[in-house]
Amino acid sequence: MALTDAEVARYARQLILPGLGEAGQERLRAARVRVVGGGPATGPAIAYLAEAGIGTLLIDDPDPVGAGDGVGFLYHSTDIGRPRGVAAAEAVRAATGLVQAELPRPGARPTGVLVSAGSPEVSRAVADEARLLGLPHVVAEVDGQGGAVTVVPPGAPCYACAVRPGIGADPTPAGAATVGALAALELVLLLAGAASEPGGRRIEVFRGAPLTRASVRQPGCACGASKASPP
Repeated sequence: MALTDAEVARYARQLILPGLGEAGQERLRAARVRVVGGGPATGPAIAYLAEAGIGTLLIDDPDPVGAGDGVGFLYHSTDIGRPRGVAAAEAVRAATGLVQAELPRPGARPTGVLVSAGSPEVSRAVADEARLLGLPHVVAEVDGQGGAVTVVPPGAPCYACAVRPGIGADPTPAGAATVGALAALELVLLLAGAASEPGGRRIEVFRGAPLTRASVRQPGCACGASKASPP
């Protein structure tokens, strides 16, 4: 279905981007993105996905909003103690009427996944689940004022193949904003069919400078032997 006048007006600047256009924007409107975890990049990523026009956001984060979750993106002091997923969905709906935001429901199958978990173990588990389902997914990790974004299209080397330890610095608001927006952008490009590099890659940001390297499948990794389920 063609974009409405309201959608054209809202996404006018995005529609002129090379490789995106109205067809790409229509794919974004049809997308259903599951956002998993309460990592520091989650708020910025959700805000970016909503503003980009992802049709449905399934916000998977039952933990309560804490005092450190503000960072000026989704949560307010009045949200402290409320489930983060509920508060985030309300914030998205208040910001735009063109995007649906809700908690995951049984049988609600996403078309893409963004992971910003509070622990590496959760990130690995969710990324592996997305790989087995054949879903494009992006994992965001904040490390000090930077961090890393791992991009995994279907069939690419998995997150476990690409990840490597960071310096372990405490996340900062600047790092969260940078990594969250970058992770959302990478997923938007994948879902819109506008990604210039279809293979998996890892983007590491250190002192404001990004370093991109292609993901390489590690010998013996299960992602090289198993086949993903059709999306």
